[in-house]
Amino acid sequence: MASSVVLAGCLGNTESDVFYGEDINPSMPVEDFVLMDENGDYYSLSQLQGKVIVVAFLFTRCPDICPIVSANLNFISEELGESYGSEVAILSITVDPWADNSSVLANYAEQRGLDWPHLTTSNASDISDLEDVWRNFGVGLDVYNSDEDSDGVADGFDTCSGTPEGEPVDDNGCGLETQQPEGDVKIMHHPLDYWVDHTTGTIIVDKQMRQRVWWGDT
Repeated sequence: MASSVVLAGCLGNTESDVFYGEDINPSMPVEDFVLMDENGDYYSLSQLQGKVIVVAFLFTRCPDICPIVSANLNFISEELGESYGSEVAILSITVDPWADNSSVLANYAEQRGLDWPHLTTSNASDISDLEDVWRNFGVGLDVYNSDEDSDGVADGFDTCSGTPEGEPVDDNGCGLETQQPEGDVKIMHHPLDYWVDHTTGTIIVDKQMRQRVWWGDT
């Protein structure tokens, strides 16, 4: 599997490793952080100093890509054998701290048999700790009012009237090109009904705590 080859390259001591994925060039330093894990304990990135770290961003209500990413990471952990834990670590970090508290993340991990830390903020009313991490890793995040168009779907779209004939449509019959986005709300505040749309990938951090490789989630 290509991902295993990537990790093998990161584990080496040579200057010219071969990576599969998008090379982050120049490599970006990772700032230390302290978040809350699924057990309700504080977790610092510095605990993993000297290891290759695979960092994924997800949220538990995600219906499609996130469970696939988690399953892929679980497969990788098994493929790595003895290197997993001793030389390679995995972290999952939420992009939905309003819903993903420690107990929710613990349930998500338990249901899927995931044994690595799942991290969130320690204070959902002040997510500056998470925002700093998102910013460091280049996570793009939008939070939408859940269902302003009253179509029963938190799809990030408000209106889809007048879809031109022949235009591709989504599952609700709304034109992919002409539908208008719902009004977004600032991520610092907790809307009563909302949906999260984030753009990022899974990132490999080398032993020197630098971002080296980016894998897209699609």
